Amino acid sequence: MQATTRKLVKWGIILLLAAIVAAALAILVLLSRASVETTAHGAPTRLRLHLPGGRDIAIPVYVASGRQVRIPGFLDGPIVRRGTNGNWSATWFCEDRPHRSALPASALSLHVECTGTQHAFPLYTPQVPQSVAPMPTRVAVLSDLEGNAAFLEQALRRLGVVGADGKWAYGGGHLVVLGDSVDRGRDVFAVLWRLHGLSGQAALSGGAVHVLLGNHEQYMLRTNPSRANADHLHALNAMGGYRNAFAADTMIGQWLRQQPVALKLGKVLFVHGGISPQVARTGLDVGQLNAAMQDYWNDAGPHPPSPGLDAVLGHAGVTQYRGWFRALEGRYPMASDAQVAEALEHFGASMAVVGHTIVPGVEPMRNGRVYAVDVNSDESASEVLVFEDGEPRVVDIGVARNLVDGQPAFRGFSLLDANDRRLLFDMVRDLRRLSALPYPY
Repeated sequence: MQATTRKLVKWGIILLLAAIVAAALAILVLLSRASVETTAHGAPTRLRLHLPGGRDIAIPVYVASGRQVRIPGFLDGPIVRRGTNGNWSATWFCEDRPHRSALPASALSLHVECTGTQHAFPLYTPQVPQSVAPMPTRVAVLSDLEGNAAFLEQALRRLGVVGADGKWAYGGGHLVVLGDSVDRGRDVFAVLWRLHGLSGQAALSGGAVHVLLGNHEQYMLRTNPSRANADHLHALNAMGGYRNAFAADTMIGQWLRQQPVALKLGKVLFVHGGISPQVARTGLDVGQLNAAMQDYWNDAGPHPPSPGLDAVLGHAGVTQYRGWFRALEGRYPMASDAQVAEALEHFGASMAVVGHTIVPGVEPMRNGRVYAVDVNSDESASEVLVFEDGEPRVVDIGVARNLVDGQPAFRGFSLLDANDRRLLFDMVRDLRRLSALPYPY
């Protein structure tokens, strides 16, 4: 009996080893035929494993390729930190390489030159406006900018938020940016620095810029690059890595962690996604929702489930919820009109403005109780919601999003190439790190 058992164990081990060897050989064969998909400029986006029958397995790449990549005219960053001695350090990427500078503690701005153009960045953190305030005379609402600096700049000018000189011209008016200013587009830093600078300018004129957090800001601050633009990722990797770029000790990273997830101006509630019945049942008000988000950013330890964190980070939380538009199978049904009315009543609001879910045009829904403003699509109307003396009005600004990406490029992959071996190693390591991120928080 024992001899038979030993033979079975022996053959079991042999079969297991044979399976491991066969799997390893199969992986080597796949890698020998693999290719790397890149942007038009050469930044890697996916490792493509070509299977028999013309099928592919596309594995996303979020790490540096080790190869020279030149992105004409592209400025990314700067990443700015204040050292323990009070002095400033800055890193930025221009076209094909990072640059670094140190400034004294007394410096008021950082000046960067890239491809013959001068850029200035203010070295201060503007105060975050109150998240509950009276309705101002004028409000302009933008949403889901997603790293689209060109659209932002044109929209600001068409709306009269900035003048011909690019400076704040909206007086005591408020600009509300309703979340998802980051990811997908390449110019994430350009968008964030623009909003950061306008916040300070608006405050000096008696106005305000409200930069709400959406789910994509939350992904980014939790070091999840899965929705980031590949050229942008390449630049961040060259500057020290994705986790370093928006860390809590950076100027932009710290500023973003101070921003709200909910805003109430007069009787109008602003959130990125919507208010689910679950959030309404928590009894949390606007200030408490924002405090729950702040507490999360300030606590580096584990986060056990709680109603507050569910409300700001969960599937039915204010940044993720789509139930005012449709059901999410296995998560929540589509909200009824009565539930929408109850949610608004809980916050003492008569109307809500939300982004997150793309619509054909800015439009009132739910018997006028909800305005949907996410028109981040080339098929959607070029409309923006504004409030004048508390009354909503839809404005066609005639500015297209222009979201069409360039055609991808492809190159061969070789395990004999040291850069490709490092790419593979770093890719596996980063995918393991991402899989270990707790979700939803």
